Amino acid sequence: MENSLSRLQDHRKLYTIGQVLSVLKPDFGDLSPSKLRFLEDQGLVAPERTDAGYRKFSEPQIERLRIILTLQRDQYLPLKVIREYLDELDSGRQPLLPAASPASLRKGQRFSTSQLKLETGLSDLAFKEGADLGLFGAQPHSSHEVEIAFALVGLEEFGIQPRHLRGLKSAAEREIGIITGVTEPILRKKAPESAAKAGHISREIAERFGAIRIHLITEVIEEIER
Repeated sequence: MENSLSRLQDHRKLYTIGQVLSVLKPDFGDLSPSKLRFLEDQGLVAPERTDAGYRKFSEPQIERLRIILTLQRDQYLPLKVIREYLDELDSGRQPLLPAASPASLRKGQRFSTSQLKLETGLSDLAFKEGADLGLFGAQPHSSHEVEIAFALVGLEEFGIQPRHLRGLKSAAEREIGIITGVTEPILRKKAPESAAKAGHISREIAERFGAIRIHLITEVIEEIER
């Protein structure tokens, strides 16, 4: 990873947030502008700024982001450990790649409430509102809840609070009800392949729901842009 940083350090082409997302999202599908800004706020990456205040990322910074996101995704390392590793690289040393403990590498890692807030920058108030809405359950929290927290942080930048999302939560629950209605008969058969088949069908239906939702919203956005 450190070699990929040094190879690009002399390049001066700069990229907008949108361009950075287009480069990294194929490998990190949950990456969002709010997550990039959060990593900047945590001092892990320092994009340059134009006179108008827009962020611009160099190629070494994009590779730095790739390191951070890879360590988060593959080794579930906390930002503090990732920051220490990057500090070592910045000092010209060649540290060993941080090793995650067997417990942290297990599938379905869980997070305490304090870890969730620390990793995402979610405020106490936003967490409480999200929990009241049912977006967060009791700790320990799943990785899905961490991604929900990242999304809430991003929405907060536009003045959208968790309490404004009751309709969205209700719509998701209705979709879940439809999916459950389709898959329950499959699961009742208790055949060896039932769970895998039900899971596949659930994802197929969810993707189609998502496609319809995206196109409905995109149509409105296109009207706004005209």
